[in-house]
Amino acid sequence: MLEIEDPDREVRPLLALLDGSRTVAEVDRAFHEQLPDSGFDVPEAITQLDEAGLLEDAAATTTLTRYDLERFKRNIGFFETYADLSTAKYAAQEQIRDCRVLLLGLGGVGSYVSLSLLGAGVQDLRVLDFDKVELSNLNRQILYSEAVIGERKVEAALGRLQEYYPGARIEGVERKLSAPADLDDIVADRDFVFCAVDRPKMHVIRWVNDACVRAGVPFIGGGVELQRSIIYLIQPGVTGCLECWRLSNADDETTRSLRAQMEERHEGNTGVGPDLAAFGPLVSVLNSLMVTEFVRHVTRIVEPIAAGRLMETRFEDMSTHQAEQWERRPDCPVCGDRAALVSAP
Repeated sequence: MLEIEDPDREVRPLLALLDGSRTVAEVDRAFHEQLPDSGFDVPEAITQLDEAGLLEDAAATTTLTRYDLERFKRNIGFFETYADLSTAKYAAQEQIRDCRVLLLGLGGVGSYVSLSLLGAGVQDLRVLDFDKVELSNLNRQILYSEAVIGERKVEAALGRLQEYYPGARIEGVERKLSAPADLDDIVADRDFVFCAVDRPKMHVIRWVNDACVRAGVPFIGGGVELQRSIIYLIQPGVTGCLECWRLSNADDETTRSLRAQMEERHEGNTGVGPDLAAFGPLVSVLNSLMVTEFVRHVTRIVEPIAAGRLMETRFEDMSTHQAEQWERRPDCPVCGDRAALVSAP
């Protein structure tokens, strides 16, 4: 509830004139025609109302089609709460529409993210996977049904995604990643990358980091680790990259020991079986956080919260907080000064 004091009875006439049919100058003129003896500063009052987030430009134009305006009406209603006289409510939806996105992985996280990105309004989506649909996928991989068990995930996903949003350009790439170079051609023309692929563990995220930093493309990653979900956002040239994160933790005995245990486990050196913990609701939470962070990054209606940070959400109490933070390091071989020297002609 917002209350505005109006002892001289001048605010109400002003608000009545702010119906979207007049410019600021026309509002000022009409106000003083009604109250010729008033010394009220109309442009300043309008500025204050705008800074309080109470105004938008009713004459704002958009490149969204009639179809877009109807399909994404509820999105635009949300973005309207961030609009002002200089930023139209349509701008955020246009920015999402124009963002060319790459989604690596069509498993649990990728299933949710792919649909959420199309629901947000992404119209150019490239997806990558190499696996087949299995029965055990279906507790969380909502793109698929029992009818497509045994099919290639890329093929099954493309049909479902195109059905969900026929107007989007959706491209499928069936490829198993084995090195950073495997990503170069599919990252180069993208504006944003989602890393939802997790094999080979402990290697693939470093390959994605290397490829995205070299291409200057921001990416978001994360996953579900037993009883928590985690996300992080890397913005090349702005935040530190994942190698900066690794170097920052290199001298931490606890972190080094934990990483060694994880590497042993995921390389199969301890006899511990494959990851079997993937609880659907936590995967859904992770998707929501990742896509919301993507929207923050693309639209800047508010600043991202996971840039150069590891954010975690725990199942026990559903609290989300910063678990780790790191800075860009000059000695980083991927994004630091050394990397610039190596890549210079």
